[in-house]
Amino acid sequence: MVNWEAVQAVATVALVVTSAGAISYAGLQLRHERAYRAVENLEKQLSFFLSEKFVEVRRRLAEARLDATGLKAWTVEDPPVNAFEVLDFYEHLSLLVKKGHLDVYDVWHTFYEWAQPVYVDMQPLIENEESAYQEHYKDLQRMMRQMDEIQMDRMQTQKGEHWALWTPERIIEHYQYELKASGRPRRIRRWREMQVTATRLREDARGK
Repeated sequence: MVNWEAVQAVATVALVVTSAGAISYAGLQLRHERAYRAVENLEKQLSFFLSEKFVEVRRRLAEARLDATGLKAWTVEDPPVNAFEVLDFYEHLSLLVKKGHLDVYDVWHTFYEWAQPVYVDMQPLIENEESAYQEHYKDLQRMMRQMDEIQMDRMQTQKGEHWALWTPERIIEHYQYELKASGRPRRIRRWREMQVTATRLREDARGK
């Protein structure tokens, strides 16, 4: 005589195992898809960053910030207007990170050396309580601190003030580079590594 209770129990266990496997597989697919989308988004942002239009925006900021003696003085009440387009781009990146469309490590890997000197140079505009733009750049403040932590971890240094990583001399060098290099990436290796990562993630997302 068939023990229908036992059969039903086995069927229930099989269903649970099958469902769990399906859920795990779907979760894996979703993670691959998100990773693939994040790399796509990163590539789009980098393409815009290196476009002639935005290279010119960055060059104008460098021109506005330098003179024969070094960095020009400015105040929160009278900031360099050329900075806003550049800062708004980084604020846009920070919003994408906040919403999960970009990974903060990937943004650090791709943009940190460009973003940090500008951020430190414009720090009073971004963080000073007297600045009218402090609230506007809240997400950027959060993202820069996250990237500073990654950078300081890489440097194996103790955590310090987030602007201490860049001295005035290094900020000047950054702007001088912007004027001379016409927007070319400083580290071609990083760009190649990102391309390899993008290819791998695409293959993983499509193959699963």
